[in-house]
Amino acid sequence: MALAHILGAAERNNRHAEVTAGLILHGDRIVEAMEGPDHAIARALERIHADARHTDVEVILDTPVAARALHEPMAVCDDPEAFLRAVGVPCLSLLTAEIAQDVLERRLAA
Repeated sequence: MALAHILGAAERNNRHAEVTAGLILHGDRIVEAMEGPDHAIARALERIHADARHTDVEVILDTPVAARALHEPMAVCDDPEAFLRAVGVPCLSLLTAEIAQDVLERRLAA
């Protein structure tokens, strides 16, 4: 399965690069939040863009954070429907930078 291979490789790469990430899958959309050193995030994005299994890759928010909101090398959201209800959008394609920032701030406050 391609998704299992992507997740396994991402977890290994993230652990090695000291990157933490969270992934949300809903329908045919995937949103990933990554935190870590700038050079490590840039390398991860290079790998993602170079991988033909990824299409229509778009960065919706690129901002420094005072503290990490994510703590696993690769965590997968176990209830994407609840996530979408919590942020008030029906589809991941409607996720904006403002909503993404709000999610990070809520996560940090938790």
